[in-house]
Amino acid sequence: MPNKRGIVITVPKKYEEITLLNIQGIRKMGCQLPIELWEIGKEISEKTKNEFSNIEGITFKNVEDYSDNPQHWKGFQVKVFAFFYSSFQEVFLCDADVLLHQNPTTLFEDEHYIETGTYFFRDLEKWQFSKLRNPLTQFYRLIIANKFESVSFFKKRKDWLTTLLPEKKANFPKEWDYIYDSEIPKKPVKEALQESGVVVMNREKQKESFQCIFNLNNRHKETYQYIWGDKETFWIGCLIANKEYYFNPSAGYMAEESGRLTHDYKDEKFFSQKG
Repeated sequence: MPNKRGIVITVPKKYEEITLLNIQGIRKMGCQLPIELWEIGKEISEKTKNEFSNIEGITFKNVEDYSDNPQHWKGFQVKVFAFFYSSFQEVFLCDADVLLHQNPTTLFEDEHYIETGTYFFRDLEKWQFSKLRNPLTQFYRLIIANKFESVSFFKKRKDWLTTLLPEKKANFPKEWDYIYDSEIPKKPVKEALQESGVVVMNREKQKESFQCIFNLNNRHKETYQYIWGDKETFWIGCLIANKEYYFNPSAGYMAEESGRLTHDYKDEKFFSQKG
């Protein structure tokens, strides 16, 4: 029987020290949730691993023990692999470079999480498709290599998503309604919706979604052509599985004092990471 709740972090070597600081901070908040630290091969140095070992409740896990092709999972997709194979029933997935400012157990007690088995955060508002243009000449293609202005990329992503979701579901995000419109938007529309630095899900409530999210990231060579890494795969997976999900109402922002990408929960800083 899996543990009830826990934190999952995939730790590339370049982020091992900030992960250590974050976990020390989590424990100082009084959070005693068990923590799984995932790597592929030997990414965490022995020195830092020894320091992690001094913190109670940490388990080391390796993709090599769960996959015959661990290199397939090297990249953003490893987060979902760890998410999928975690021993926890309720998972708080956290990027290695994230600094938490509130006790992570707070989200497990949120009414919307309890109802849907999900808690997602919104990305920065600035990621938008704007001034969409057709590349009419080779010269233009060389000068404007920007997906935010590319009609070609816009159409390809629209085709990809409508293939996954041929009919718009009632809980499809309003920010992306344009996906089902026949015309090219005349005003800027959101290119990115989700920030996956922190993702909280209940395995029991969202069993079908977990499998859909895993499948999207397993096919990362295709999926990541149209979205930035694993970010949008969480809510898209929920929609494919026909499950409800919940987004934090406020979007991420760049904090002036730290210059870090920051997300609030109930008007107080919840987590931040390098922008």
